[in-house]
Amino acid sequence: MSPSPPSPLTPPTPPGLSSPPRNFTLRGAAPEAAALRVLVVPHAGAGAASGLPFAEHTPPDWLVATARLPGRESRIREPVPDLPGLVADVAATLRSLPGTAPLLVVGVCSGAVLALEALRREGLTQLPLPVAGLVVVSQWAPTERPAPGHRLLRNTEDRTEVLEILREFGGIPQSLAELPEMLDLVLPAIVADWTAVEDYTSGTAPRLDCPLLTVFGDEDELCTEQRTDGWAEFADDVRTVWLPGGHMLLTEEPKALAGAVAAQLPLFVSRLRAVHA
Repeated sequence: MSPSPPSPLTPPTPPGLSSPPRNFTLRGAAPEAAALRVLVVPHAGAGAASGLPFAEHTPPDWLVATARLPGRESRIREPVPDLPGLVADVAATLRSLPGTAPLLVVGVCSGAVLALEALRREGLTQLPLPVAGLVVVSQWAPTERPAPGHRLLRNTEDRTEVLEILREFGGIPQSLAELPEMLDLVLPAIVADWTAVEDYTSGTAPRLDCPLLTVFGDEDELCTEQRTDGWAEFADDVRTVWLPGGHMLLTEEPKALAGAVAAQLPLFVSRLRAVHA
């Protein structure tokens, strides 16, 4: 019997790898030839396929990986852990990425929390790779506390209320809400991911020892200037880019997002030059 063709959501395995990894997908340059490696940690409930449109618009010498967390795609049978477990999973992915090129970590929405805490957990000087920087996309500053009186997912099991809460925080794209069968499939992972971070807050210490780029949509009501300004205290070198669009930049504006990150490459190159000076 001939093997089944690969899923259209599964990118080809780059040269240098014998088989696709389980906890991330890869797209772009071969690991040994890449000028930059990028790890995308996507939003709540999203699988590794969510990063493929972004990867398609990055420079050809970038190797783009997208994290596949437990509870989705080929890991759907694995239970979604709590926040420390999710952070540990992302940290393990950081260590397992192929290649030796500098690494840029892109955290999207709740994935930005996981990316921040994974870098803090590992310590930039402890990772066996050069970390060029962190990119935060569509996530308010960790110093911002949840709005008074806002409902927590962990306090309800009513499906209608769960969906209302998730919609308040941009957790369910309209395109997904219009597909009930697909929504039923991914809702457990969305709920588990969001429950892990829904009341997360953090002070600025320990500060990141790498540049920080924050990217927001100018129509995103969840990430206003007032709620995002606090990111400026999390690193010495912080820049902010505002793009036309709403909260779901990764899925709705992947070309613009990729262009914004590529345009800020000098910010991250300066960090690497300082490290190797």
